Amino acid sequence: MSNIDSIASEIRDLTSKMIEVGLCVESNFPRRATYPSEDGAVDEISIAGLEKATVALRNRPYAETYEVLREKRAFNMRLIDGALVQLRYRFRKGELLKHVLSFYPSPDLLEYQNDPEVYETDILFAEVVMKDTVTTPVRFDFDLAAFEDYVHPASHFTVGQYRNCRIPVIGALTPHRFLNFVLRAFYNTPYHELCSEWKSSALDFPSTATERERSELHWSFV
Repeated sequence: MSNIDSIASEIRDLTSKMIEVGLCVESNFPRRATYPSEDGAVDEISIAGLEKATVALRNRPYAETYEVLREKRAFNMRLIDGALVQLRYRFRKGELLKHVLSFYPSPDLLEYQNDPEVYETDILFAEVVMKDTVTTPVRFDFDLAAFEDYVHPASHFTVGQYRNCRIPVIGALTPHRFLNFVLRAFYNTPYHELCSEWKSSALDFPSTATERERSELHWSFV
């Protein structure tokens, strides 16, 4: 199975599993599209309208960004607390060119406000709606074209909407690596009860972190 096929298959599999355990309440399964380019055809795994919606919302308040993405259904998964998960990959000739893996927590926990008893009576989900929770979007990016050693790592992590927050990551992430991080970090109890045995079906991508990036604080999973 090719890289692009294995990534698409893993996204579909994870989406189905999230629905089965009740963590995902609305979904858009990935689609594959091919676009011409000067250097050869580019294959993209995404969902309809995702890139246009994301670009149009740059430099806007987070609450506004979230609400537009939610209304336009520009997400792969909408989770039980309203959080949105986006996964987009771009390949050329089987080589990964770019990925954008985003987690947008609900800024006002709309799902909880609409039906609080569903969460308050279920210990698995109580922690995601605690009143002192501060919602912060996170994103893992991979972009070979934008690489500049120590300035713009090929693979990096961004927290919040800080424009120049680029924490180096050892390499690109598979869908399982990303979703596993989201579940462990933000849904720890349901993760251990429902999802901890899930295994990745896609192979890890090669390391791209440079020696200088590795010499400083960075994210690694190898």
